[in-house]
Amino acid sequence: MTETQSALTLAPLTLVLGACGGAGGTTTALGLANVTATQGFPVVAVDTTPAGGDLADRGADTHLSKGNLEQLVATSSGGPIKDDVFEACSSRTAAGVRLLQRAGEHTAGNADFGAVDLYLRSRAVAGVYDVGHRLRASYLAPLLTDKKAPIVLTVPCRADAFNRMRGALESIASTLGAAGLARTVIAVSNQDAKGWQVDVDQLREYLAGRVWGVEQIPYDEHLASGVVVDHSKLAPETVAAYGRLSAATSAISVQ
Repeated sequence: MTETQSALTLAPLTLVLGACGGAGGTTTALGLANVTATQGFPVVAVDTTPAGGDLADRGADTHLSKGNLEQLVATSSGGPIKDDVFEACSSRTAAGVRLLQRAGEHTAGNADFGAVDLYLRSRAVAGVYDVGHRLRASYLAPLLTDKKAPIVLTVPCRADAFNRMRGALESIASTLGAAGLARTVIAVSNQDAKGWQVDVDQLREYLAGRVWGVEQIPYDEHLASGVVVDHSKLAPETVAAYGRLSAATSAISVQ
């Protein structure tokens, strides 16, 4: 096992937060989880958005389960989550990531996410949580207690999105303090086939000393097509970018 792999096992959870609507949070959560799984680590990506998103629909290229997080917790009746029930409720990607979707019928409570987090930690499985853009939501409380958990803040490479990112950074700072910002890595996604429309280096300079760093996710035709994500069909540059993001979150977790 390499030094990087050893470090990755110490990051039990990563929070992926969107700076605005259409920021690419779900896509980034999938990319981060898939690239980590291809390195040989057990990973589960969890839909932690307020009323349920499209994590499984977007990423389950091998198996789309009819089960969901609410069903998983209800079946456990307050007791420990059983392995066979978890497997039955999980969708899967070809890269080896299990996906836990939401029923979308109600907002899951903090006990639900707390139970999932406890289960994953007990199995030494890394959790990548797609939280949408509401870090202050009370149901996320169990996931915010880990003071080493990396935060990935996703933002499209547009000037207006960069401006709106200020609110997301203020939310992190008000909820978790300067220490929360210090373990935040910004993932700038290029959604324009014509190229990068904003100078990302200016953003790096502006945020230097406040956040962990800034990573760039290039435009990818496969992701832009809107089909179910197949990690093997991503461009090499995209896979490399997710690899750098994975390395950054690993480094944050062991600082």
